[in-house]
Amino acid sequence: MPTDHAQQTVEVAAPFDVVLATVRDVEGQPDWIPEIIEAELLEVYEADELPATARFKASATVGTDHYTLSYEHGDDTMSWTMVEGHLQTGQEGCYSLRRVDPRTTSVTYDLTIHHNLPLPGFVRSRVIKGLVASTLTGLKAHLEE
Repeated sequence: MPTDHAQQTVEVAAPFDVVLATVRDVEGQPDWIPEIIEAELLEVYEADELPATARFKASATVGTDHYTLSYEHGDDTMSWTMVEGHLQTGQEGCYSLRRVDPRTTSVTYDLTIHHNLPLPGFVRSRVIKGLVASTLTGLKAHLEE
């Protein structure tokens, strides 16, 4: 089963708390992640109302994918694993944030996708790197507009 991974970091001209709230607003992700068509929050953690599970519909190079993610939260992170998927057999990801100064936040996006798609390695690598880059570009543009 092929596994593809990419990681990238960008600095966003927005305060840490604003950036963290934006990435944790899973239903708002279609506003800044070009590949996400629909996002539905299914469950929140009772203690802090942070996302626990969410369902997504996303455009992919090979078609439309449907998947459900389960989330974990840290003081400066939001990570996830895939519960079920259509085109993907697994997914793990994490947004890690760091305060650069009061008005700037560094965001690292780390994504691993598992699937059974018969695509050459160079195509898969280009696709996942493009996905990570477009997500961070979308986040930066969304928060800096």
